[in-house]
Amino acid sequence: MAASAMRLLALALVVFASSAFTPLTARRSVVKYDKSKPVPADAVDRALEAAILAPCHFLSEPWRFYTCGAETKAKLCGLNEDKRAMFEGVPEWLIVTWCSEHDDGSKLSLEDHAAAACATQNFMLSLAADGIGSKWMTGALGAAPEDVLAAVGANDGEKLLGAIWYGYPDKALSP
Repeated sequence: MAASAMRLLALALVVFASSAFTPLTARRSVVKYDKSKPVPADAVDRALEAAILAPCHFLSEPWRFYTCGAETKAKLCGLNEDKRAMFEGVPEWLIVTWCSEHDDGSKLSLEDHAAAACATQNFMLSLAADGIGSKWMTGALGAAPEDVLAAVGANDGEKLLGAIWYGYPDKALSP
């Protein structure tokens, strides 16, 4: 291969690698949001599309995503009165659950849990690529998992993976 072609290929790889790496370095846990700037539906759609590209064995697709409208967000905010003010400062919520047909603790059940976690990370990285901040909340919600599941109308057998807060941060994300 000619030297000029090699340089062009190297440059293309650097550009590709840096563009793929940017969301990884930009993603931060965000707790303060600019509620005056709504998150575009197409950004959420892209993030959900990225989420379902996560690896999973035998195409089990164990993840479940619950986008939350105003009524559901109000229910979630009411689950912990001590944190209500903080919760109400979050523009958007996504509740992520997972479901496995395998016995709890079995290898395949753990693989389903891991696949749902990968899907959640993909969702958050896609948001970061669009300048949208997020935070993955689990126990810090201070609410029983079964109460969160009930608030979103999750089906029997689903387990809570977490609540994803998201919106435009009050300060820009930076790598």
